[in-house]
Amino acid sequence: MLKILCPTDFSKNSKFACEYAIDLANKLNAKLTFITTYDSGAITESIRSIREKVREATEEDLQYFVGKIKPLIKISEEPELKVIEGETSESIVKYAQTSHQDLIVLGTKGSSGILNMFMGSVTESVIKHSKVAVLAIPVGAKDDIKGNNILLALDEKGINNPSSITLLKEIKNLTDTNIDIFHVVVPGENVKLSPSTGMLDGLVNEVIEVDGLDPVLEIKNYVDNHDDIGILAMVGRKHTFLERAFVESNTISELFASNVPVLVLPEKVD
Repeated sequence: MLKILCPTDFSKNSKFACEYAIDLANKLNAKLTFITTYDSGAITESIRSIREKVREATEEDLQYFVGKIKPLIKISEEPELKVIEGETSESIVKYAQTSHQDLIVLGTKGSSGILNMFMGSVTESVIKHSKVAVLAIPVGAKDDIKGNNILLALDEKGINNPSSITLLKEIKNLTDTNIDIFHVVVPGENVKLSPSTGMLDGLVNEVIEVDGLDPVLEIKNYVDNHDDIGILAMVGRKHTFLERAFVESNTISELFASNVPVLVLPEKVD
């Protein structure tokens, strides 16, 4: 059974991400876990009773939060609720790894959705350090998601992580969902990706190749002009356009302005 982890800080944006996760879990018959964290670093060990009260209050908040959205859950298995003491992103990454989650679904913050929350944010840190796939849901996506298709943006290195392939196959089981590869051919590149190459065999509907100097801009333009894309997927590879997307603010604005959920797949096998 697919395992989906949904962190929350009880905000409106994280509520939308959790609702998205619930809808995905319903369709894939996946197990849901809701997780939140608290920091009692300023509370000394000698004031143990206060530390315990902070934890109890956080547990109550999580139960209340999940209780409001629980009627949306249609799967038979009860969702699990986890409260962890510690730094938020580190706790999420560690729990996802040790509990063998398949997907982390995170919401974004800020009125402009994903544009202003990647730099210095919990989501950015989770994406950078997680060995589990991360699906980032911009708040603006609520009104913009019109299709189910997945656009998998790949460079010449392709995709080589079996867990990422397994996750994509699970998501492809959704009704009316296809996976298309989008590959930007930069000057001097001779590599051609094929739907039947390696792990892509049987997974991909078609490979879309365009010539261009700026892969990020080409991806953004393609997403803007195709309403059937429900998820933009990328491999979290270092020293590529994806890493550049996380360190250059102008690039972030270009890539994520479309408010399409972004799935970041781990490059390396756990």
